[in-house]
Amino acid sequence: MMKASVCFSIMAMCVKWASSGLPSFEIVFFRSLLGTLMILPLLIAKKVSFVGKAHGILLLRGTSGFVALTLFFYTLTKLPLGTAVILNYTSPIFSAILATLFLKERPGIITFFMTLISFLGVYLLVDSRLPGSGLPVLLGLLSAVAAGVAYVSIRAIKHRESPLTVIFYFTLISTVGSAGLLSFGFRWPTPIEWLALAGVGIGAFYGQLWMTISLRRAPASLVGPFSYLSPLLSFIYGLLFWGERLSWKALSGAFLIILGGAAITYFGSGKKSK
Repeated sequence: MMKASVCFSIMAMCVKWASSGLPSFEIVFFRSLLGTLMILPLLIAKKVSFVGKAHGILLLRGTSGFVALTLFFYTLTKLPLGTAVILNYTSPIFSAILATLFLKERPGIITFFMTLISFLGVYLLVDSRLPGSGLPVLLGLLSAVAAGVAYVSIRAIKHRESPLTVIFYFTLISTVGSAGLLSFGFRWPTPIEWLALAGVGIGAFYGQLWMTISLRRAPASLVGPFSYLSPLLSFIYGLLFWGERLSWKALSGAFLIILGGAAITYFGSGKKSK
């Protein structure tokens, strides 16, 4: 999970790098296309079904993942790197809420309390960014909601579908969807931008792969909190490469989001993995 978190943070950094000259939906397209081309050999080699069984949920997961990815990449172009990433990492909050509504899961008192703590963190972080960044902040939170839908969809079919099939649906739908957006503007990348796009695609692919392996080999309650290494690294990258600084209020909000999200992941699956 730590290796996956490093990869996801590199992906986000490369998106920020590429976005200085390329539109965000073009970055989504190349990231998704490269992901599809990388997952195909694995599907063939392991003789895993391309189509799957739970078609409706797979389509929901792919579509919600595409929406989350598109909104997330857009916020990376408009907000400081660490802020955009931490907003996306509020998804466990929405996953817990959606799982309660649709999977009939009953969160414990600690999960409920940590959800409130996380929302307080969101308020502190967002309140410090709102004066000039209202729309990107809102879209960043919507990307987390869409990611929450994707995670709950995965949990609904985790014993019925191969992770490779789930990833394939996501990358294919994202490729087709983002290809339709290229009509709004396309610019052929420069050699440096190709390098950044390669970093986006490779970082995303290995991040997904190692995260999947991690969750299959160990309980989510054990490895899930380590995923928050990604936003911490993103704050460091933003400071080092873009000179992005956050107020103490925003940093306090980020800390509460990480604390709440990690605790929700830990206690939310603790009973199942004891």
